[in-house]
Amino acid sequence: MSELRVGVIGCGHLGKIHARLLAGREDCRLVGVVDPVAEAARSVAETHGCEAFTEPDAIVGRVDAAVVAAPTGLHAEVAVPLLEQGVDLLVEKPLAASVEDARAIVVTARRYGRTVAVGHVERFNPAWELARQQSGRPLFVESARLAPFTYRSLDVGVVLDLMIHDIDLVLSLQPGRLERIEADGLVATGGHEDAVKARLTFGSGLVADLSASRIHPTLTRRLSMWTSDSLVSVDFNAKAVDVVAASEAVGSGRFVAEAVPPADRLAAKETFFSDVLPHRTLPVPDANAIACEHDDFLACIGTTREPRVTAAAGSAALEVATRVLDVMRCTKLGAPPPIVELRKTA
Repeated sequence: MSELRVGVIGCGHLGKIHARLLAGREDCRLVGVVDPVAEAARSVAETHGCEAFTEPDAIVGRVDAAVVAAPTGLHAEVAVPLLEQGVDLLVEKPLAASVEDARAIVVTARRYGRTVAVGHVERFNPAWELARQQSGRPLFVESARLAPFTYRSLDVGVVLDLMIHDIDLVLSLQPGRLERIEADGLVATGGHEDAVKARLTFGSGLVADLSASRIHPTLTRRLSMWTSDSLVSVDFNAKAVDVVAASEAVGSGRFVAEAVPPADRLAAKETFFSDVLPHRTLPVPDANAIACEHDDFLACIGTTREPRVTAAAGSAALEVATRVLDVMRCTKLGAPPPIVELRKTA
């Protein structure tokens, strides 16, 4: 295929990042950017030497592929017509604002034979890629995705903004049918939930405890995974992976802590994480996850290869996120407790 022509729809925070990275690639050409605010589009276009448009249909015929980084509620409205006009898409997460809209994107892409990738960028984080390579059957996942309030993504709550990343990661482990959901949330800044804790229980036996907050003073993006062979800890921000694995003695049952003579325990304590449960900090290659996401998406265009995060995968993550919202018990932070009237007895 000749040089790919690409566009970016939406010139907000993420749209600007996509435009900058695509403009710097040698295997494609950034043709134009789109934003309903003409000045926003013009500013990004001038920075990268491309055209500015205010309507998505203006890029039809000019591009082979586009990134949809518009507000979530507009994803289906933007994506479906472009797919019908032959444009392959990378749609930022979440795929859509509703399961119905997500399914419309999936169905349209299949009907017109178009590629749709979904921007669940943590799948491309090199730390996660290393963590996935560790042996053993996943048994338990615990994640904490916490961030200060940014005044962005106010059209959705923290489940669709942040928690959906970890929902997608859990689903990528192929945990089987989702059997049970428990969730509690807090509202602090308006009409959407700002902090949520959820427990997902799957048919395979995997249990996932997920925490997400966009009203936390410090930025934290961590995930721990217990498998049948090891304990894996991932820091997505630092791109760090720690693994505590079972030694042969532990795996065979030969090691019993109580059998270690008291006189030897002080020395044994010093070598516990080398001899008994060997601990390793894995070297994580430096990589830009969004650029890797672009690599994957662009490599699929014009081929039969599927992207790492397909439209169907994005739809599945949204469906689980929606179910979390459906069962969530929500509390208004700082609100006085309800007054309970006691019935008088005669």
